[in-house]
Amino acid sequence: MTYRLPLILALTATFSFAAPSTLAIVNGQPITSVDASAFMSKAIPGMTFDKLDPKMKRQVVDQLINQHLIKGEVAKSGIQNTPQFKISYAALRDDLAVDMWMKQQMGNISVSENETKTFYDANKEKMKQNGKTVPYEKAKFEITQFIKMEKFKAQMTKTTESLRASSKVEVKL
Repeated sequence: MTYRLPLILALTATFSFAAPSTLAIVNGQPITSVDASAFMSKAIPGMTFDKLDPKMKRQVVDQLINQHLIKGEVAKSGIQNTPQFKISYAALRDDLAVDMWMKQQMGNISVSENETKTFYDANKEKMKQNGKTVPYEKAKFEITQFIKMEKFKAQMTKTTESLRASSKVEVKL
């Protein structure tokens, strides 16, 4: 039984570190370490709140407090109920949906090793940097991205042409 106690203590310690800590309370609402981490990941991808020095942590918390207070003022203003807001929100929502759909389409495109190698071989003269040919392994990622983008453009052209053919479109310029 005594051998389990250190394990239980270790697990308890692990869970206590994992729980979000309250960094500030604004009008009764907590701002937590989870909020700060989410803020940091948006501001600087790959950066976490825990990696910041104390001065920077305080600045992030101050930013979150200010953001929370401004959001409260916005909610009180009723701007979300105005026709202008509803129109803008609908446009943003539609643009976001299009953006997500396009990313999904791009994610469905694959590029084979053979395609990248063929492209590299066919364009070897263009694969130079400072007068030296860039090795295939170093150029592979960029070639893959280029081919993927070209495939995506072709797919979007085909999609829009098909949509136009099956729709009634009147250009009145």
